[in-house]
This record gives sequence, structure tokens and C-alpha cells, in this order.
Amino acid sequence: MNQAEEDYLKLIYELHGEFDEPFIKSSDLAEKFGYTIQSVNEMIKRMDRKGLLKFQPYKGVRLTEKGEAEALRMIRAHRIWEVFLSEKLGLSWEALHDEAEKLEHATSPLVLQRLYEYLGHPEYCNHGNPIPDADGNMKKEALVALHDAEASKQFRILRVMDHKPLLKYLNQLSLSLNDLVKIVEKDSFGGIVKIKKDDTLHHLSKNVASMIFGEYE
Repeated sequence: MNQAEEDYLKLIYELHGEFDEPFIKSSDLAEKFGYTIQSVNEMIKRMDRKGLLKFQPYKGVRLTEKGEAEALRMIRAHRIWEVFLSEKLGLSWEALHDEAEKLEHATSPLVLQRLYEYLGHPEYCNHGNPIPDADGNMKKEALVALHDAEASKQFRILRVMDHKPLLKYLNQLSLSLNDLVKIVEKDSFGGIVKIKKDDTLHHLSKNVASMIFGEYE
């Protein structure tokens, strides 16, 4: 399997979770990759022939059991490398994705397992995404978006989208994983969510608040 196919499998798996849809459209893949629809469809046909995914006209693609296993392998490698790059090399969370993307494709199962053990069997990456174990099992993912959370509630930030502009913005606000914030007010018309961390009040747009996930305290 080549690197491009691995990237497709990983993205399809991640979009299944992000969109909560059984099928992923070619247009969504084209938008995320920045490719043309034609090139995406050609790759889909090739991967369908290999038994990595199934294409259904007018619906999109879904991973086969074989394709899902490969996707989980790549996601596992990516997230383990993110932990290593952060904890051992001190990279900031907005710099992790690009570096882990390079390393995940070149890591053998043996090296990955040794790295996993060396790091103490981490359960989550530095963006709060669960790390699959060698059998594909993983902890639950925080699914409650801050934008959808109830006003006046205490909210623990447990996961953020791995989106570089978002991560840089959260750095500016001194917001990070495991922070406990209070949802002060929600503007249903404008989409603004007002939160307070310690004594500091923040006004988050709908776009930002929709990419932050956690649970009530």
C-alpha cells in the first residue's frame, strides 16, 4: 500500500467520526485534500478494486473491514508520534500534525509498539483524540461540542480539532486540554459563546466553539 492510499483511508475514517455519516462523499475528500473530483474518483476506484473501501453511487464511500484496520493502524501511528514529539521533543500542539504525518508512514509495527511502550501506553494524543491499541481498541472520544453545551454549566475541555489556526488561537487565549471553564452565556442568534476560565472572560465564535469538545463537570 502506498502513502497516498494510507492518507485516504485515514481521512475517510476521521470524516466518518467528524460527520457522523456512514458514507463520505468524493467532494468532501476533494475539499480536504485540495484535489480535483476526477483524481479523487480515480483513487476511489483503485482502492475499491483492492478491497479497501466500497463505493456506492449517489452516496459515497465507506471503509471495508480491511480498510478500517489499515486506517486505525495509521491513526495509531500518527497519534503516538504526536505524543512523542510533544512530551520528548517539546513541540507545540500546532506543530505536531505535520511532523507526525511524515513519520507515520515510515514506522514499522515493531518500532511503533516499542514507542508505545516507551511512552507508557498513552490513551490520548495531545489534541485529546483516543489512541487505538494494537488490536484497534480505544477509549471513548469526547463528543459534546462547546457550542452545543448548556449555559451556566461547568465544562471540561477534553478534545480540540487538529486545526492549526484554531490551536494558535487557543494559545493566545491560554486555553488548553483539561481546562475547566464556565459557560457564562450563549447568543443563539449570533452564535457567540461566552466562557470564563478563572477570572478571564472569553467570547468564542460559533466556528471556534464547534471545534472544542468536552464534558460537563
